[in-house]
Amino acid sequence: MKRSILIAVIVTIAVLWGRDLLAEDHGFLFGTITTDWGDEYTGRIRWDKNEGFWDDLIDATKYDDERYESKDRRRSGSRIRIFGLNINTGDNWSWSSSSQIRFGQLESIEPRSRGRATVTLKNGEKVRFEDSGSDLGSGVRGIQVDVEDEGLIDLDWSDLDRVEFFPEPDGYKPTESSVERLFGRVETETGEDFTGFICWDADEIYSTDILDGEEHGRDREIPFESIESIRKHSSGSCDVKLKSGREMKLSGTNDVDDGNRGIYVMLPGLGQVKIAWDEFEAVTFLTPPTGTQMTYDRCDGGHRLTGTVTDRDGDSYTGAIVWDNDERFTWEFLNGEQDDLEYDVEFAQIASIERRSRRSAIVILRDGTELRLRGSNDVNDENKGVFIESDDGDLVDLDWDDFEKVVFK
Repeated sequence: MKRSILIAVIVTIAVLWGRDLLAEDHGFLFGTITTDWGDEYTGRIRWDKNEGFWDDLIDATKYDDERYESKDRRRSGSRIRIFGLNINTGDNWSWSSSSQIRFGQLESIEPRSRGRATVTLKNGEKVRFEDSGSDLGSGVRGIQVDVEDEGLIDLDWSDLDRVEFFPEPDGYKPTESSVERLFGRVETETGEDFTGFICWDADEIYSTDILDGEEHGRDREIPFESIESIRKHSSGSCDVKLKSGREMKLSGTNDVDDGNRGIYVMLPGLGQVKIAWDEFEAVTFLTPPTGTQMTYDRCDGGHRLTGTVTDRDGDSYTGAIVWDNDERFTWEFLNGEQDDLEYDVEFAQIASIERRSRRSAIVILRDGTELRLRGSNDVNDENKGVFIESDDGDLVDLDWDDFEKVVFK
């Protein structure tokens, strides 16, 4: 799939931040963090090192009390009731699942323990999340707030009482006024290319961040804002071209060798794609078009998935949809692989999903992009059921073999 996405949108919004201000949202995470000891810090937020913008994703485990007992689960094991709790002895029974959500959908985060948090969405819904990586809980790799006239404040998860999000107000002055988000065109070894916002090595996101490496046995630390392009030279090195015209070969760190944890590209109209080092060929850094950044007001907190599902017999069912007995809102993500690349696709961007085989599905996005995804229970016969709730209260449960296609409203 040849892909180069550039979208220009200019957005200004009115917000309340101490007093009424006309604010231009620059796309950076922004808000107020209240600490356990009662202090408040307001400014741009960098979360877990690699999230700093409204369209960045929180990866976590979601707890859901509204799961259905699908036909597949009834076959997988017996269900018993102990002390008022429903227990299933099958290996697959669980009330939790992996989940992702954009920061821009959030109103607040309230830690509940070392590994749990209650997240309030902009539509008022509350979701219980637990850490499944480093985005929530004690595994978070630091939270930094850029407080005007105070500088950068470093906090840990254990310091937090509450985090409230809102757009950056006009007149706010960050410590580094020239900082920009990394943006460019990433090429893969199979000849595909993706243009969007970049997170390098699951870590670097700012133009002021540093690319580390060794040149002729000497340590080099190069700001990304000085780099024109990076091209993989071998499994253990990269050719780096600076904007000054100088070229060098760097090695010796996971920034520039096969220890790299992946290059993430955030694609407007899709979600994100992760490119592993083995698939990576080169990146050319570019200046993003004006207004490309997602703004806080473009996220609505999500709403129920609705549409029409057709089964293999040709019967159709219209109503609220629960996908894989898990995803029920537009803010959630469908996961899969194509050509050894990992895709996280926001349901809000999906027009239709069609089962292609036991192991894959065709996903059509609202902009017309077509993906054939596999490698995830979202898009293969390990799917835990497609449920359709009609307006009159009827519930239809289709397993993967019965499902044919869904068209989302």
